[in-house]
Amino acid sequence: MANFTLTHLTYAGAGLPTASVEFDPKFTVIYGSSNTGKTFLVDSIDYMLGGHVRPSIPRAEGYGQILLGLVLPDGRPLTLVRKPGGKSIHVHQDDLRELSHATPDAIVSARRIRSRRDISHYLLSKLGLDDTYVRTNEGGNTELLKLADLTHLSVVTDTRMIDPNPPSQRTRGTAARTTARSVMKLMLTGEDEPPATKLPNAAQRRVQRGKINLIDSLALDLHAKLSRDQTPDELRDQLARLEDSLNNMARSLAGESEQQARVVAARAHLAETDAELEARLGEVLDLLGRFDTLRQQYETDLARLEMVSEAGNLLGYFQVGRCVFCGADPEHQQAQHGHQETTQLHEAVLVESAKTHSLLADLRLTIQGLEGQRDELAERRTALSAQAAEADRARAQIEARLAPLRDGLQDTVDERLRVERDLELRARLDELEEHRSQLVAQGALPSKRRESLIAGRILSSFDELFQRTLDSWRIPDVEGAGYDPYSGDVSAGGTARAGHGRGMRALLHAAFSIALARYCLDRRLPHLGFLVLDSPLVTYKEPDFDADRIPPNVIDHFYRSFLAFPGQAIVVENATPPPDVLEQARIVTFSGSGARPGFFPARPSTANRA
Repeated sequence: MANFTLTHLTYAGAGLPTASVEFDPKFTVIYGSSNTGKTFLVDSIDYMLGGHVRPSIPRAEGYGQILLGLVLPDGRPLTLVRKPGGKSIHVHQDDLRELSHATPDAIVSARRIRSRRDISHYLLSKLGLDDTYVRTNEGGNTELLKLADLTHLSVVTDTRMIDPNPPSQRTRGTAARTTARSVMKLMLTGEDEPPATKLPNAAQRRVQRGKINLIDSLALDLHAKLSRDQTPDELRDQLARLEDSLNNMARSLAGESEQQARVVAARAHLAETDAELEARLGEVLDLLGRFDTLRQQYETDLARLEMVSEAGNLLGYFQVGRCVFCGADPEHQQAQHGHQETTQLHEAVLVESAKTHSLLADLRLTIQGLEGQRDELAERRTALSAQAAEADRARAQIEARLAPLRDGLQDTVDERLRVERDLELRARLDELEEHRSQLVAQGALPSKRRESLIAGRILSSFDELFQRTLDSWRIPDVEGAGYDPYSGDVSAGGTARAGHGRGMRALLHAAFSIALARYCLDRRLPHLGFLVLDSPLVTYKEPDFDADRIPPNVIDHFYRSFLAFPGQAIVVENATPPPDVLEQARIVTFSGSGARPGFFPARPSTANRA
């Protein structure tokens, strides 16, 4: 993982001696008397990295530029230039150590802005952390990592050093604790948080909760309409079985219906044939009736002719003489009444009788034929009636078989409709549940995103390093030291850091910062690469020891622990380092007097300048 290295902090002003401190790439100790600008120096570093609090002391008045020199991960120099109280920072890709009026390579905002043209995004991009997200609340919201999230872990001012607030937490508050946990996870594991969709505000949540209440009401209504408590899978299985049953029933019903149709067709043909026979029989009977009347007429005519013939013979009408019609004698008979008329009459009676006999004989033959037809038609109708009765019985049997089939088919169809309706209701319920889940996922209801925790083995490794750091300083009664990922605080000797006095709180904060930096740098995990500690030892006083026990010399061991520090360490302290540290580290001493009493050199008096 890339890191920065601080090279110098410089205050420059026109007509003023430049105040500057150069930092060793490994270990720098700045110590000396109080009120010499040591804390101001640390605050200035924090300010140049985007801090909001402008450091101010009387000796800084008149200085117009603050220059912070860095070495980028790729080895190139970089100088940040900011006016005291200025809202922008000029970025020069050069190592500037004096008052500069050169055109900057970039101008960025000292505070984070939406356009990302700020010092936070600029420096994080050099570390490859500009697209890294951290969690900001328990609801799961995330935002881009800020430089300030890392700065307070690398630049520990004297105020932060003794603050009861957990050392992993930049500010107080629940949201700050959540962010601190996420930043610690990033530093100890290298894993950031996946960006989350921004959750709705309170007004939007109220609207969405209203939608959810409506969905719940609709879901209750739909549940009430369900006929049975079956799952969608159970309903689909039942529907498949019903479809099979319906197919089987349909085939059976079709077979019976086809047979019924054949029977009905045959019965209809019988009825049609019977109707034709009946019509024909009616015609025959009608003819028989008429012919019988004609026969009677013929027989009457024959009887009358026979009577005429017998009467004419008896009365002598058919003899030659007086006219039987007008009583005239033959000599007085007219031409029309010849004496032959009686004979002719007799002959006419005979002819008419013979003719009538002939017609009657023909009529009787015809009547005999019609009577044969009548009998045949009657027989055929009788046979048709028997066939019709048989057809009616067959149709009744088929109807008897079709009735239960139709009832079963209707029941199955009704059951299928019920299942289909329940499936539709279930589908609608699923849609409502999905919509409700979407609203919940969008933050309509208060819910916690799954906590992304740090693995226990990683925490154990960090706790072990934290414990070794304290042990190397030989601080008594600090067994069981460790970091609590939930509270963000550290503890030692069975007491949380906030429960210790100021001196022990400062040491625990320093040990936490050193252990965290060592853990990250050794494993190439995200870290700024440098560590600036202000006054970790000032308020600590070693306990009294008997003459036969060796004092732990916590201060000396504290300094020596930085000789093997994997990154850059800058310690600002009042206490003097031991001789071996003085030989190996860059030492900056603020004596409080002389030409360089503190961070700011003595200004030449007006008389001297004259």
